[in-house]
Amino acid sequence: MTEEGSARRRRRLPARARLTLTSSALVTAAGAVMVVVIYAFMRFVPTYALATVAEPGQASTATSTAPPGVGSLPDTIGVTLDGAPAALLIRDQADILSTLLVASVVILVLLAGVTSWVSWIIAGRILRPLQEITEAAQRAASGSFDHRVGLDGPPDEITELARTFDDMLGRLDRSFHAYQRFAANASHELRTPLATMQAMLDVAAHGAAAGAPGTRELLAKLRQTNDRSVRTVDAILDLADAGQTEPDRRATDLEEIVADAIDEVRPIASARRIAIENHRAGGTIVSADGRMLEHAVGNLLRNAVRHNVDGGRVSVTVGRAEDASPVLVVENTGASLAETDVARFTEPFFRGSGRIDDGGASRGLGLAIVEAIAEAHGAALELEPRADGGLRVVLRFVEPAVVTA
Repeated sequence: MTEEGSARRRRRLPARARLTLTSSALVTAAGAVMVVVIYAFMRFVPTYALATVAEPGQASTATSTAPPGVGSLPDTIGVTLDGAPAALLIRDQADILSTLLVASVVILVLLAGVTSWVSWIIAGRILRPLQEITEAAQRAASGSFDHRVGLDGPPDEITELARTFDDMLGRLDRSFHAYQRFAANASHELRTPLATMQAMLDVAAHGAAAGAPGTRELLAKLRQTNDRSVRTVDAILDLADAGQTEPDRRATDLEEIVADAIDEVRPIASARRIAIENHRAGGTIVSADGRMLEHAVGNLLRNAVRHNVDGGRVSVTVGRAEDASPVLVVENTGASLAETDVARFTEPFFRGSGRIDDGGASRGLGLAIVEAIAEAHGAALELEPRADGGLRVVLRFVEPAVVTA
């Protein structure tokens, strides 16, 4: 969409205002046409037979102006029976037409105002179900499918739309939970045989310690492959748990969690001469599940160190946005990344071009788990490639931070 089209959409009035203006304009236009027709009829169709009336307080010298065949008209038009001036004095045809025009315009203005007020109320009642559908759609877009519109009423277009939307949410909810249950059940089923196989390989390796070197190497490779499978299953379980578990929100020091995560990855970073810079804003407290937040921040730091170059750099910043909401920014150096690949980094098992091959330690689930934890907390995860190589990750919370001295 072009910038001009986007600006035109931003300038559009809300639907309620447009309905109000449309109905008010139609009624006003119909009233204006009626005024013109009535005025034209009264101006050109009737034949007026009026008497000339003296000014109030003067003797009447009225003479009849009736056309031939019409009797003499009274000369007291515009004067009350007791001789006092009338509230509305009509002398001739011009007075009739001007009075008719003024009264019609005043009534038309009042009619337009009342019509606008009534139209505003009616439009609000008509569009209220659409607002409920919009709220349900927004909650569904954030990953929550448990809300239903539940619109009652006669079977019309909006009611059918609400029921169809509820059916769609129900199917999505069932599919989503079925997927989560499948992932969790499959992971549990795989974990036991993999753990058993790992134990058997350890026993075989111990028994073959004095055997042929080829046997020991084979067992070591099998042990490494099995260990990789165990870590993958554990990651799938973490991903399923992050999507199903409701966060136990408590006041959590984001900077303290970041500092612990840095201490955890520092030995790996030091071995590859990767410098870690920690920028603090000053005691940012967030409402979050501490265990889940530790997992998310740990994944971000491990990802930044793992997919880096030897002698590179990792920058970690805990700050606040303009609305005082907490923000965690993690940047790392590395190879140049394509924007199309970066947009898919949160997909499970996706590994884009330019990522470091770490011998299978990366399972392609780290950022997917971080995104699931962020969604559970109502936070946003933003990824973008850096111009000089590497990745910039922003974890943006919604609620304002509590700043301590």
